[in-house]
Amino acid sequence: MTSMRKMLCLILLLTITGCCLASDQPCIDLGGQCQDDSNPCSGSYHSGKCSGSASRRCCTQASDQPCIDLGGQCQDDSNPCSGSYHSGKCSGSASRRCCTQAGDQPCIDFGGNCQYDSNPCSGSYYSGKCSGSANRRCCKPAAVDVDQPCIDLEGRCQDDSNKCSGSYYSGKCTGSANRRCCKKTAVEHDTGDCSDVKIISRDSWGARRPGSTSTIHTPVPDFFIHHTDGGYCTSFSACISQMKGIQNYHMDSRKWADIGYSFLVGEDGKIYEGRGWDKVGAHTSGYNSRGLAASFMGNFATRAPNSAALNAVKKLIQCGISKGKVSQSYALFGHRDVSTSTCPGTALYNVIKTWARFKAHSP
Repeated sequence: MTSMRKMLCLILLLTITGCCLASDQPCIDLGGQCQDDSNPCSGSYHSGKCSGSASRRCCTQASDQPCIDLGGQCQDDSNPCSGSYHSGKCSGSASRRCCTQAGDQPCIDFGGNCQYDSNPCSGSYYSGKCSGSANRRCCKPAAVDVDQPCIDLEGRCQDDSNKCSGSYYSGKCTGSANRRCCKKTAVEHDTGDCSDVKIISRDSWGARRPGSTSTIHTPVPDFFIHHTDGGYCTSFSACISQMKGIQNYHMDSRKWADIGYSFLVGEDGKIYEGRGWDKVGAHTSGYNSRGLAASFMGNFATRAPNSAALNAVKKLIQCGISKGKVSQSYALFGHRDVSTSTCPGTALYNVIKTWARFKAHSP
């Protein structure tokens, strides 16, 4: 009987202990320990994280305080985090990192950290960029303010291998030359290469940094005409949207180092810089190292491009000659002249056959 009573007591004790431990989980998740707050705590006490009486509170270690000040939680980074992980904010192993909430991303993108504004901030506090209560604000350290030229443009500093929704600007961000300012809205900038035709720069249409480049020997003897066989564009905004889509397709789907063409042209009458005058392209198999190429944006199988686009390419070629990039005795070809492709479309091909220096056979 006595043995039975002892067993029942043991089962009851284990049940109670299990319940208590389970309800202490919020404290455990913080990397803390539940104890009576009359006892010393090396770090900070937190209420509402432990079972039992109000005096039983969660004690976290002092070295977790940087994460707590961010409004985050220290945990093993093998666990999911709704927002972002931050290193160097937690005690313990390198895999124990600070998880801040997803709603803090605007502050992180701003180059700051979300924390309670009762804590000191080496720079300035900004409201409306952090999740949680109103007194949890974004602290942007003074040292980060060297990105201010980009911020003044309402841009964001990022590695230029990433996509930019608008235009890239150089010299506005700290760090390496690849860390550039992405302004969400595109701004039209001419390369200034040619006096009688506008060439929209790569930065202006928000080109990603190429994976690699090879220099082409100039002046080139051949010039090739293509069409993209895709969407048309008659405005700056529509054309840069096409440019971004073409570059993403070439780099992400076809695994090329960059957009394939040397230049592209829209029916807004502007030339858009692709790989440019001095880089080997990926446009005409077997001839990329000896020729440049211009591609008309759209499908020109049944209709020709408008006069604005056609004249822009004529002026581009003449500009290339004057700059020493295209040979004065160059030969002009359609893509179909050197491949089984129907590019640049029959209607466009019939037009370029009337241009000076067109050759009806392979180079």
